[in-house]
Amino acid sequence: MHIPKHYFRDRSVLALVGANAALALLAIASVLLGVQSEENPTSIVAYRDTTKIGQISGPTSDLYQFALFALIVTVASIVLSIKLYVHRRHLSVGVLALNTLLLILSIIIFNALTRTL
Repeated sequence: MHIPKHYFRDRSVLALVGANAALALLAIASVLLGVQSEENPTSIVAYRDTTKIGQISGPTSDLYQFALFALIVTVASIVLSIKLYVHRRHLSVGVLALNTLLLILSIIIFNALTRTL
């Protein structure tokens, strides 16, 4: 894959790639440190407003999918950003900015699922 010459010299791109990498590492670390499947084999994995119970229990190991999601989305957005940079710089920056939003929401949702009463 060819990386454009000025891709990593662009300050906004470099700042967003750094922020995305830091948020991805934070998301992965919070999942790996927050999930204790030995302590509790089942946990709340989803909330549904349409069910009578409102919460859906499942194996605690399902929560590791949040770390996998953070890794896949970050790598995909950086690759897509590199490919778009030559043609449309503003779209490249937009993809990285939306990835930042996705990672923040992923961290918030993971903490909401694991820090319930």
